[in-house]
Amino acid sequence: MKKSLTNVLALFVVSALVLAGCAQDEAQEEPVPTAEPAPFATAPLTGITYPTGAKEAEFFDAPAVSCKVDNVRAGMPQLNLNKSDIVFVQMVEGGLTRLVSVWHSTPVDAVGPVRSVRPMDADTVAAIGGIFCFSGGVPIFINPIIETGVYMADETSEKNKGSFSRSSSRPAPHNVIVDVALLQSQHLDRGAPGKVFDFAAFNAESESYEPASTDSGAEFVSVSVKYPGALSLWQLDGNGYLVRDQDGSKHMDAATDEQVKTKNVVVLQVQIDTSIKDAKAGYIPRTILIDSGPAWVFSDGKMVQGTWSKASQASAFELKDEAGNLIKLAPGNTWVELMPAKSTITIK
Repeated sequence: MKKSLTNVLALFVVSALVLAGCAQDEAQEEPVPTAEPAPFATAPLTGITYPTGAKEAEFFDAPAVSCKVDNVRAGMPQLNLNKSDIVFVQMVEGGLTRLVSVWHSTPVDAVGPVRSVRPMDADTVAAIGGIFCFSGGVPIFINPIIETGVYMADETSEKNKGSFSRSSSRPAPHNVIVDVALLQSQHLDRGAPGKVFDFAAFNAESESYEPASTDSGAEFVSVSVKYPGALSLWQLDGNGYLVRDQDGSKHMDAATDEQVKTKNVVVLQVQIDTSIKDAKAGYIPRTILIDSGPAWVFSDGKMVQGTWSKASQASAFELKDEAGNLIKLAPGNTWVELMPAKSTITIK
């Protein structure tokens, strides 16, 4: 009897160990739950949101490509400005303007004509990161851009890589054309751009955007910025966009033969440093961007006035209305007019 009881107990112990072992194996084999991917992806430089995996969101994790683009009569019409995410209008020598145009969410195969760097370019592109493409410049202007960590791309660095070419239909030096899509694909390790402005947020539950800050602003029809040697004019087109005139003529996009347009126009009143002298060109103006000042924001037929600030070279621009509230742009592309303090803005 005693022996039988011992055998039963032994069998019980063995069974318990087997069951415990099976339970442990099942626990180990049970797959670890993984986080569900976000159902939507937002372009960092436009605030436009698409379902995850949508073709339009294909490049959101890729680097931005910022190019120094000509903006004088000999270099116009430029290529693919309407597919840029952000464009900065800067005053250069003689009171003329030149552009820093940023392509990210919609890379294209031809942009330009690309020209030489200027002293404010480092402060313009530091927050964006990625790639900066240009054609020429002096070390005093090029080195500060290198120090920001962006990849510097010109005809020398990209020789035999296929991204830079010279157009036979345009006169030099207004004929350097860049394949942004190719350049972007060759430097994917650079990663997505940083934030430049705040946008009205996308509500995933309603699948719609929150109101932009301009929604409660004053109505307008046009806005013009008078630089010493150039004139920018923006007018409503009746379809939710503003279209651009340059120096009294329609500003056209050579890639599509359409007038240049944008969802947002941001005018920042800036100070100009005139301490840099050139023997031939005279003083070379440097727009001071690590600063603050008055700001005007236009979109969807409404405008708000406030202030802008940029705390450091790598910081985003912060826009606030007159009550101190953060100004959020309408999702879409943005043109930034860096208006010298002595210039004038006219709103109708």
